[in-house]
Amino acid sequence: MTEYKLNIDELVVSNHEETTYNCLGLGSCIGLFLQDRQTGISGGAHILLPQHVPTVVAELLKQFKALGSDLLNLRAKVVGGANVIATGYEVGAQNASSVLEQLIQQRIYIAAQDVGGIQSRSAKFDAKTGTMTVRFSQSNEYKIY
Repeated sequence: MTEYKLNIDELVVSNHEETTYNCLGLGSCIGLFLQDRQTGISGGAHILLPQHVPTVVAELLKQFKALGSDLLNLRAKVVGGANVIATGYEVGAQNASSVLEQLIQQRIYIAAQDVGGIQSRSAKFDAKTGTMTVRFSQSNEYKIY
């Protein structure tokens, strides 16, 4: 099994079925996980700012295509985008909105989303099962998508 720990502004695409992606400490950042369920190609990104979203999504799609994915078969799971610091800028909400908008524009099916709120979270995506597990930092609560 291959495991990727995605740091801020990192993205990875893999054609190994037994792959997991981890995004730790998602406050206003977004964890984006994509999967082509027909080919087994999967990928993940840890996105810092809304201005980065178009570039990150474009790069993910480019790498999926290069590995032979039909982009119409992609499914997305999105997590993060919390407003953990009351600055008035609502970067988390902007991040979430930007990612969801990009996915809709690219006609990528959004299979699950856990965005917003005020708690930071960590997420793990298992490409073999298609499961995203989200753990909230303050409450230690888990959700599975």
